[in-house]
Formats: sequence, structure tokens, C-alpha cells
Amino acid sequence: MLNKLRDRAAKLLADTTSCTLATTGPAGVQVSIVRCAGQGSNLYLLLPNSSDHLFNLEVEPEVALATERWHLRGTARLRSRRNDLFEADQFPWHVVVQVRPLRLHIQPDSGNEQAVTIDFEIQ
Repeated sequence: MLNKLRDRAAKLLADTTSCTLATTGPAGVQVSIVRCAGQGSNLYLLLPNSSDHLFNLEVEPEVALATERWHLRGTARLRSRRNDLFEADQFPWHVVVQVRPLRLHIQPDSGNEQAVTIDFEIQ
């Protein structure tokens, strides 16, 4: 059952191209709509390298992400190398951030469904 839910989460994240990112730290509370791409259970964000989010992530790696369909709490870390999830022309002046989910809440598609919460193992 848990693997089925994680597969559902991976597909949901893979189908997402933008989300709302919230961070907190020395730069205060920051909220922005950012580009993203899912791969497995991880979500990768493309942030401008001048973003205050990066300043916050140096101190507090926990983030909150949301779309109309789901919201996620996870831990973020900067990636030193590029990946194939974003186009090469998106990289100048940007940084890739990997988010490992801790908890994902999926909103129901219809009135007949229940909301689903998936807890991920801390790795």
C-alpha cells in the first residue's frame, strides 16, 4: 500500500512544472512561484541565484511547497551540478535545489475522494 502511495506521489510531482515555495530564515519569510520538476520522490526547483530563498536555505533547509493539487513539507539542498530536468537556457543565473519530501498532502480530485497524506522516511 505504501509503495502504491509513493508511486502516486512520484507521478504527481513529475507532472508539476511550477509551484509556490515558502522559506524562512535570516531573510524573513519568503514566498515565490518557481519552476520545478519531479524525479522519483524528489522535486527539483530552479531558483534565481540572487533569490533570498537561497540565503534562508543556508540556515534553515526545511521548506513548504504548494500547488492547487497538493502541498508538501520537505528538506532542501543546493545541487552543485546541473541535471537534465531543465533546459540548458534556463540555467544562466539560476541554481537547482533538490527537495526531499517529508510529508505530502494530496487534495481530493472530486467530492467522492478523501484527502491523502503520505509520510516519507527521513534519509
